[in-house]
Amino acid sequence: MAAARHSTLDFMLGAKADGETILKGLQSIFQEQGMAESVHTWQDHGYLATYTNKNGSFANLRIYPHGLVLLDLQSYDGDAQGKEEIDSILNKVEERMKELSQHSTGRVKRLPPIVRGGAIDRYWPTADGRLVEYDIDEVVYDEDSPYQNIKILHSKQFGNILILSGDVNLAE
Repeated sequence: MAAARHSTLDFMLGAKADGETILKGLQSIFQEQGMAESVHTWQDHGYLATYTNKNGSFANLRIYPHGLVLLDLQSYDGDAQGKEEIDSILNKVEERMKELSQHSTGRVKRLPPIVRGGAIDRYWPTADGRLVEYDIDEVVYDEDSPYQNIKILHSKQFGNILILSGDVNLAE
């Protein structure tokens, strides 16, 4: 079963962001993918551009005036070609942003994609609110007792993992 793939790319520029220049500079990358553009502008609060594709994928580009630029890209995670296209877009945006900021980009951060809606949930929150991804490949047991939900999931790295009412308790 395929799922949705959510990729992110963050830039912290060394100076204030020129939103119009960034939008114009990145526009061709999304147009090459056949994505339609919708731009919203807030006086003194930056820009939000949404790019949508006929295949259901979309990108949100948020430009904050103080220099933070965020790109969120969501697509259907059904084939290897789609993953390659997403990686290509992210690589092109990263290169173009370096050109547009005259290499004054303070920090660039690309997080691993989050895959949502798959047959097996790989993400589990910790008690202190962090999100952990496990390499879960099988649901061994899933049952509701009179007291709690009991799951045993198999992980290549940890073996069987016991989850009680959504909280990871132990692993082999």
